[in-house]
Amino acid sequence: MFPPPWRPADEAASVGAEAVLLEWLAAVRSILLEGPHALRAWASRDPGGFRAAFSAFASIDPTLADSAAGWLLGTGVRPDDRVHWTGDPADACLAGLAAIGGVLTDDPAWATVTHDRPPVWPPPA
Repeated sequence: MFPPPWRPADEAASVGAEAVLLEWLAAVRSILLEGPHALRAWASRDPGGFRAAFSAFASIDPTLADSAAGWLLGTGVRPDDRVHWTGDPADACLAGLAAIGGVLTDDPAWATVTHDRPPVWPPPA
């Protein structure tokens, strides 16, 4: 008998990027992972496999997968967020923000999120 699939603990987590990605991996790629911790472990253990799956999930170029995953999964930035970026304006990680649909803003009052460093995915153990 198989263990029951992982389910988010609350409504906010159930619509979060990690939960949606986990559902997509199970439904489309038949990759069954037991929650966000298993997703992070898989991304660390098999970065090429994660990159390929995430780029298919997000419909983006695989070269943007790491930075896009950093924004979407590592920081929890949603595609409808307005990000005030205080870091290096030439940082390549901003392509990942654009890939997930985040919008940069110069006005901190209009921002829903403020960041000064590129997000890291998977997070260090």
